[in-house]
Parts: sequence; structure tokens; C-alpha cells
Amino acid sequence: MKKTMRHMLILVLILTILPVYPVQAAVKYPGTYAKTTKLKAKLDVHPTYSVTINKVKNNKIKFQVTYVGINASPLYETKVITAKLKKKTASFKWEDSWGNSGTGKIKLYKGYIKIKMKQTKTSSWNRATLDTEGKYKKLKKKSNNKKVFPW
Repeated sequence: MKKTMRHMLILVLILTILPVYPVQAAVKYPGTYAKTTKLKAKLDVHPTYSVTINKVKNNKIKFQVTYVGINASPLYETKVITAKLKKKTASFKWEDSWGNSGTGKIKLYKGYIKIKMKQTKTSSWNRATLDTEGKYKKLKKKSNNKKVFPW
């Protein structure tokens, strides 16, 4: 009896001393992430930078970046981008609907993403840019919409 009690006490001590690691549910990345710049002016549409992640599978990510300016003008949208993920980070090349292009990096987190884009080619039609000026933009998940628009 004493031996059984001693074993139970040791088991309880081991269980209380061992660190407990919470089990997290699988994070679902597909969806639309956005950051809106609220301006003081009364506008129908405020400038919004968004990323729609269509699919994350087999260490690849498929997504599209959009920028909507004041009252929806101008509207920039990249071609659908497919990039290789390594530790929830991907580097990529992009081209937008105005003829601009560049490079970028996207990082995945639970409930938000960070994206950095550099424009390396500027079109003569250019009115704005998807360039983040060397800084990461933090975009929060706004919806589960994962529809991208190939063009």
C-alpha cells in the first residue's frame, strides 16, 4: 500500500513539474486580410491594402494583392502569385494591373499576415503603388473570402 501511494505521489509530482504545451487547432490561412487607412474626409471608400490568400498547401501559397485608393480610384491588383513557403514565409515576384512589377515577402501568423513589397519597374501609367517603402504592413484577417481573380 505504501509503495502504491509513493508511486502515485511521484506521478503527481512529475505531472505538475512537466511543462504543459497547449494543443492548438490547425490555423486556416485562406481568406482576405486588409488594412484600411481612415481619413478625416467623408468618403465612400477609404484607401485599403488587402491580400486574399486562396490556398496554402504542400509548402506553397497562392494569393493576390489589391490596393483600392480614395473612393476606389485607383485600383491596383496583382496577378495571382504562387510562391514557395519556408517556415511560414515566402518570397515572390509580382506584376500589377497597371504594368508595375517588383519583389516581395509575405509572413503568415495566426489571425494576421505581414507583407512587404518593393516596386522595381514603374509603368508610365502609374498613379500609385503597391510598394510598402521597405516596411512590413500588418494586415488583419477580415473574412474567409478566398476568391482570387486571374487576369
